[in-house]
Amino acid sequence: NGTVGEIDVPGTHSPAIFCQQNYIKLPGFDFPALPSAQNKSSGEWMSDSQALLVTIFGWTSLAALVIFVIVVFGNAIINAVRSIFSGEVKEHVVDQKIDFSAVHEIFGYIPSVKAAGFLFPFLATDVDNIDSTLIGWHDPHRSYDEWNLIYDVPYKGMRRTRRRHDHDQGSPTAPPVSSAQSVPKHPIFSLVKHYPPEWAKKKSKSTKSG
Repeated sequence: NGTVGEIDVPGTHSPAIFCQQNYIKLPGFDFPALPSAQNKSSGEWMSDSQALLVTIFGWTSLAALVIFVIVVFGNAIINAVRSIFSGEVKEHVVDQKIDFSAVHEIFGYIPSVKAAGFLFPFLATDVDNIDSTLIGWHDPHRSYDEWNLIYDVPYKGMRRTRRRHDHDQGSPTAPPVSSAQSVPKHPIFSLVKHYPPEWAKKKSKSTKSG
């Protein structure tokens, strides 16, 4: 009949339902995120296609987390589990009786300086008391002294001068230096020591005498 008015419905029940769609604000913590989380809200709001998509993403995130843990912490986890069930692991090492001096393919660390345009590096230490095979190279035409920088900077107490060939002995003392020139009391280059086994010393002596 065209009458317009307001209808007041008494009671506390409201026909409107609030659906909490923010997963973080839902009570508790569920992982992975699945459509079942809607049960914690006041109603369901996902369609069938949305529920399927959320299910796929939820289980995929769980699989990605498992793969990440295995890749990053897998080795540590396996070792921890082994230590629980197998106890202490003892390694059995057998001495092969092979000395460092017996392996000719191994060279020592000899301080040297590489310079462009030169066939061999310049030595920066006294090599008289070490096996020449530790140097790692050999000039067939000149002695190691020709490539050694220590003879370019004489110092008090130097044992000998530079020798031009391997069969030369060199002077027992350093050549005289002008008093105006500053001469250090100690060598400024590195010191290298070599302690070969007894059999290597005997072999070296027999080679030199032969």
